[in-house]
Amino acid sequence: MTIDSILQPFQHFGVHLGLERIHKLLANLGNPHQQVPVIHVAGTNGKGSVCAYLSAVLTAAGYRVGRYTSPHLIDWNERICINEQAISLTELEQILLQVVGA
Repeated sequence: MTIDSILQPFQHFGVHLGLERIHKLLANLGNPHQQVPVIHVAGTNGKGSVCAYLSAVLTAAGYRVGRYTSPHLIDWNERICINEQAISLTELEQILLQVVGA
């Protein structure tokens, strides 16, 4: 199974404003967002650079750092890095199947 084949059915849903669906998904996954400290970088310009700097500094300081950026350049797994290393395509497929199942 490929990442594109997992995500393809969701491209037809379009945009639905509101947070109800994401709240339900997070609850079905056990509210993982409440179990880790987060730095959320937002704004118009420089997000990728700020995230890269923060990730490098925090990793060097001994923290375990996860980073999500979008879009990817070549493969979907580039979007998720743990301590400066992209997760494998297999790991991403497992994560997506878990989320789709929730």
